[in-house]
Amino acid sequence: MNNIVTRFIAIGFLVMLGLSLAAPAALADDAARKACTDAMNADKEFASQIVAVADENAARRREQATVQAHQDAKDHIVKNEKHVVYAYSAMWVVAALFVVFLWRRQLRLSAEIVQLRRDLAAATTSTDPEPVPAK
Repeated sequence: MNNIVTRFIAIGFLVMLGLSLAAPAALADDAARKACTDAMNADKEFASQIVAVADENAARRREQATVQAHQDAKDHIVKNEKHVVYAYSAMWVVAALFVVFLWRRQLRLSAEIVQLRRDLAAATTSTDPEPVPAK
């Protein structure tokens, strides 16, 4: 651990040294980048630790993005779920009203059939001596 701290300090020193040169900003950035890259590549263990930290940070950002995407999807579903419940409720009300309408119509038709049977029975027992001629 102490070795890593020493390396970070050495890299920081090299970066500061590169920045303190009187060269233009682009050259200073290039020199600092080269110094950091050379220091990192000098020790493979140090380079692998830097890569591991970068990978962990990237994984953490991906996980946060995934959690946020899932939260957004959940919010979207909850918002639209109300509309689905309202639509199904409306369809059930319409279906129930239709069944009530059919039931009442069936009652009227049954009553009409009963009345027609009474009328037919009354017509067959009538005292009409002469049948009506067919045309």
